[in-house]
Amino acid sequence: MLTEYSSHLPPKRFNDLLCRLEHVDTKTALAAEAELAVVWAISRVAHFVSEPVLPGSTSRPEAGSNDLFRSGPAVVEVRALSDDSFSGKEAMNRTANIIAGYADRLRKCAGRHLYFEFMERSYWTTRFHRERCVDPTFELTDGMKELLRKWIKARDWPNPERIRITHGKTDVVVSWKQSPGKLFRTFCSMPPVAYDLEDNPIYKALKSKSGQVSGAASGTLRCVVLVDAGCDLLRRLRRRAGAIHEICGEAIIHHVLGKLSVDVVIVLSPNRQQRGFTSYGQSELVWNVSYFDRRENIHDGEYERVEQMVTQFPPPRREGYQARALHEQGVFARDRRNGYLPTTTTLLGEKMTIRISAGLLLEYLAGRIDAERFKQKAFNSENNFFDLEFTRGNAILNAAFEPGGIDEDDDYVVFDLDVDLAKVSKRTQA
Repeated sequence: MLTEYSSHLPPKRFNDLLCRLEHVDTKTALAAEAELAVVWAISRVAHFVSEPVLPGSTSRPEAGSNDLFRSGPAVVEVRALSDDSFSGKEAMNRTANIIAGYADRLRKCAGRHLYFEFMERSYWTTRFHRERCVDPTFELTDGMKELLRKWIKARDWPNPERIRITHGKTDVVVSWKQSPGKLFRTFCSMPPVAYDLEDNPIYKALKSKSGQVSGAASGTLRCVVLVDAGCDLLRRLRRRAGAIHEICGEAIIHHVLGKLSVDVVIVLSPNRQQRGFTSYGQSELVWNVSYFDRRENIHDGEYERVEQMVTQFPPPRREGYQARALHEQGVFARDRRNGYLPTTTTLLGEKMTIRISAGLLLEYLAGRIDAERFKQKAFNSENNFFDLEFTRGNAILNAAFEPGGIDEDDDYVVFDLDVDLAKVSKRTQA
């Protein structure tokens, strides 16, 4: 996908996108993946300009197109959203890291056994409020340090098994667990739901993006594509039954369209759909697409090319929150990815065709791996088919590249091996 899209990018922009795709920070990597997928898909089905210049503005939207929408030209911005900041996870993790770090100073490795359950509170002003008891600017006070010191330095620690720290916005129960795991050691019973039309991640993201597209020329649609990267408000756009005081994603987007400089909002979310008519039917992940348009009397076929754009995406392998969790665990890190396509062989008569990973072959030719490592990766340390064919007196008759597919980070090099009769004839004549 990146290779194909690179023809639209100058080298500096390409390198920036590649760095963000490989970034260790989950939010940065997922945002780059969403941007790449959308702009690449647009470039496949419609007129496309990368980072178009807007008259009288320094903003450069991610994409411009004259015919993505039937009614006329548009500029497009892309944003991936997750619940990380809205769920309080970032603030909770920050608080946990500070407390665990201090615990390690008191007793070796004590911090790895701490589990943090943050309280919640609710109240009324002119509207209903519900919030987590966590302070984004949390710092340890002398009183907190003394409380932790008495608990962790005690000879019979952990006795008691939990203590409660309450100060300012912070109210957290810290307990001892055998091995809570760093990614799963914080919890709050309050889900990532919105109680205000503007104090939520959807509104804040669209407000930020409206500044990027507001300089579009008159008659140009200003479009923002929101991609669900683990955002419950995008995954469930409509209000849930019995969700008193909660505001749904759909209501937030309609509020944005009535207030900010955005004409169209498109929401892309990987959703699991049931196949079959019983509860035991199989399910599959599909792209769910929702359109929100401030205009009335929409043209027939207005979103036809947008729908074609979505068909270019590979089928989703995971829901947004699953992809986010796997990123956080480093599953997609370069040193943990198995990015090589498997070797395949086909024997037709005396002719052998070997399809091998282009990436693996390049690493071998570049001297990054030795012959033993190449054999292990390409042939699972079993028979080296090139060696077998060479022993049989066969030669490479043809070599070609074969695309691995848009959902793969690799391609194939295809070798056809057989007896080279022309060369055998020359040797015989000699």
